Amino acid sequence: MSKTTDYISNTMSLREPLKQSLELLDSLIVKADLIGNSKAEKKIESIKKDCSLFEEFERAFPSVCFSIATGIGKTRLMGAFVTYLVKEKGIKNFFILSPNITIYDKLKDDFGNKGAEKYVFKGLPDISNNAVIITGEDYETKGIKASEDSIQINMFNIGKINADVKTTTKDGRTLPPRIKRFRETIGDSYYNYLMNLKDLVIIMDESHRYRGERGMETLNELNPLLGIELTATPIDASTNQRFKNVVFEYGLADALKDGKYIKNPAVVTRADTDFKGMKDDEIEKLKLKDAIQMHRDTKIAIQNYVADNDFNTVKPTILVSCKDTTHAKSIFEYVTSDEFYDGEFKGKALQIDSTSKTDEQVEQLLTLEKPDNNIEIVIHVDMLKEGWDVSNLYTIVPLRAANALTLIEQTIGRGLRLPFGGKRTGVEKVDLLSIMMHDKFQEVVDAAKDKNSLLYSIGKIQLTKSDLTSKKVTVESKTKDIVELEEEEKKISQIKDKEIRKKAESQHKAKVIVNTVIRNTISNKLIQTPSELSNAKVKEKAISEIKERIKTEHADLTPKEQVAMANEAEIAYKSAVENLIKNNILIPNIKITISENKGIIKDFNLDTKKFSENILQQEFELIRETIYDHKQDKIKIQAQTLDLPEYNILELLKKKSEIDYENNSDVLYKLCGQAVAAIKASLKKPETLGDTILMYRELIANKIYEQVKTNITIEITAKSKPEAEPYSLILPWNYSKEKDDEILNFKETVSPKLLTSKVFNGFTKSCHDKYKFDSIPEKRFSEIIENANEVIKWLRPASKQFNIWYNNNSDRYVPDFVAETVNTIYLIEIKAENELEDRIVKMKEEAAINYCKNATEINKSRKEKAWKYALIPHDKTDTNMTFMKLVTEYGK
Repeated sequence: MSKTTDYISNTMSLREPLKQSLELLDSLIVKADLIGNSKAEKKIESIKKDCSLFEEFERAFPSVCFSIATGIGKTRLMGAFVTYLVKEKGIKNFFILSPNITIYDKLKDDFGNKGAEKYVFKGLPDISNNAVIITGEDYETKGIKASEDSIQINMFNIGKINADVKTTTKDGRTLPPRIKRFRETIGDSYYNYLMNLKDLVIIMDESHRYRGERGMETLNELNPLLGIELTATPIDASTNQRFKNVVFEYGLADALKDGKYIKNPAVVTRADTDFKGMKDDEIEKLKLKDAIQMHRDTKIAIQNYVADNDFNTVKPTILVSCKDTTHAKSIFEYVTSDEFYDGEFKGKALQIDSTSKTDEQVEQLLTLEKPDNNIEIVIHVDMLKEGWDVSNLYTIVPLRAANALTLIEQTIGRGLRLPFGGKRTGVEKVDLLSIMMHDKFQEVVDAAKDKNSLLYSIGKIQLTKSDLTSKKVTVESKTKDIVELEEEEKKISQIKDKEIRKKAESQHKAKVIVNTVIRNTISNKLIQTPSELSNAKVKEKAISEIKERIKTEHADLTPKEQVAMANEAEIAYKSAVENLIKNNILIPNIKITISENKGIIKDFNLDTKKFSENILQQEFELIRETIYDHKQDKIKIQAQTLDLPEYNILELLKKKSEIDYENNSDVLYKLCGQAVAAIKASLKKPETLGDTILMYRELIANKIYEQVKTNITIEITAKSKPEAEPYSLILPWNYSKEKDDEILNFKETVSPKLLTSKVFNGFTKSCHDKYKFDSIPEKRFSEIIENANEVIKWLRPASKQFNIWYNNNSDRYVPDFVAETVNTIYLIEIKAENELEDRIVKMKEEAAINYCKNATEINKSRKEKAWKYALIPHDKTDTNMTFMKLVTEYGK
């Protein structure tokens, strides 16, 4: 890794596969002289040494392909390549090709619009301020006029070059495409101008689309310095042959295995249903109806996630693939009819094909991700290919597919992109892409048994009868002050005397405004602690805001009535503040600025049993087999010697992202030495040591790495003193439940199988009115807390209630419980006994203990309570146990 690639990766926040791609390009340029003057044959041989998939350039110029799955960020990688070549090699001329108008328009926006959400040069002013974007529309006026110091990024749709606008003269002559016509202003054609640039680099997006004879010829004519190809499908459609110039591959199977960057696709069918006797249209209607059930379930899951995590609303959509335009029309008419869910989707479906593509429909398609777009079902016929992929597509319905497997592979890429910052949320239903297969389900399952199949990692879902009849709703778990106001409003509505009810309503409205204002005062961090609400100046400012709100929110009242409501608000202010404090646990907001982290490897000795003869081979042979009669013979290899075998392993360990080599070089070298010594001692022929290391160095490095990981600690070498920010309010929860499911009292017995789907109430000391539980021990512990005389109040914190971070500050820790007693506030985790020594559990424990330590110091200066952490084994939560015994015995 060079300093330049490191800088670009950090600035652009490149995902790991993209970072590796950038580092590989840097390596190829340095080691293989990729853009240098050496002969092509020499470059090819050099690349082969580091890239096992690579065979040849396949073009008349050096061209390398990066095969990267849809949704990982190919456009961002293109921007990284441009930035690297400008900064490291001084290249100023680029030619970016797109295969169709959809991708072309997106690339123009991503590279040329600094205000675009996905603008690729954010944080790179030396690039963004000097980049000139030259397009197929303005190249005649803009291209040649760009200054020599500028970075010229030409962007063309391949059709612009191959076809453009061919015209025929009066005498029957056909003129060449406009880009190839002579222009007096430059004394040549723009195409020839590009051909004569000495540092032209071509970047080909979806490069499998330029493999035809005409496309190859066009690009070869340009004779660039370098070609960089990007595609998710490195296969030549005309020959069905795999590209021979792939240097890096991160395919869909890799992305699914990593589980970080794309949705998790799953095929869906109905359980216990025989589709063989059903007609095609009956199966289609079943698929569409079941798709709506999945859609509704997803919508509820997203609503809850958005509410709990302060994200903007995401509206899930369904994509329906049809056989032809007649088929698409009939499906559109069906899903917008009264027969389909009582007409619920009238005005919410969009048909996109060659017969129906109006400007209005195109606009609806382009804005599909916007919350105010009301389209929920998109019906298409082979119109939505590369370049059309949206982050809010959650359900795909393939209808009448001749080859189900091919259709999955073709359409799955349209829905893999993730919303919510492009990361998986950890909430299964929010991260899932459902593909309704029904009658083709078994075909997919059988294909998925092949480990080499794209479908191997795809999930399988069988919808049961309860799934199909399920109607989920969102339930908000509110804080006690809000609940009390709502209950008061219900009681007031039952008052029969009109005058008494009117006065009570006025008093209640005043209380609601008071509660809103004091909550805003806390959440906007205008005060440090809720007790300051009683301060004269704070109260005066709050009352002033209350009066203004009464005027604007109740403008229908007479001035006299508004004054009366304001007086009621002043009376209610004191009790509202007291009630908020009574129902709130003071949770300190602690800010720690970390400027540097170091991963320190604890000095330890390697467990060398994993490096013995029974694990690593010591004999090395080449096997040769004849093509005709398949006869084999074996050829012994002469053993090699290595001067410093440890370094061959060390080089691989240095590449591991968790290893900080500079701060751990001594211990790493020692471990490599111990591994080498153990291997040498186990060999029958010590002279084969060199061969053993060379052949198995990756396996050896990985075995060392597994032991190293358990001995790494993150040492924060530079951090600020914990800063106390104002206390925060208790955040509400959002849960989903079956519409007809009753909310249960928390003391009721529920089977473990049903527990996580149930919502419980009946708590008297909790800060919210309702909770869900992840396990029976958690539910039992809530009973222990409720029964404890020492506990004043408690809560199950919402996902963003605490800013407690672990795993090198990359993951947020959400404890199970917070409980307040007279002198102490406890942060509590219930954990399975066999997981107490788990590495992640230990990291969470350390983070929680540090939080409690800092919170105690901050509260001490504010004369508030101390904080303590307790990690309680799940098998110690029987209801005969007392709260104080558990937090005392398992407190940290």
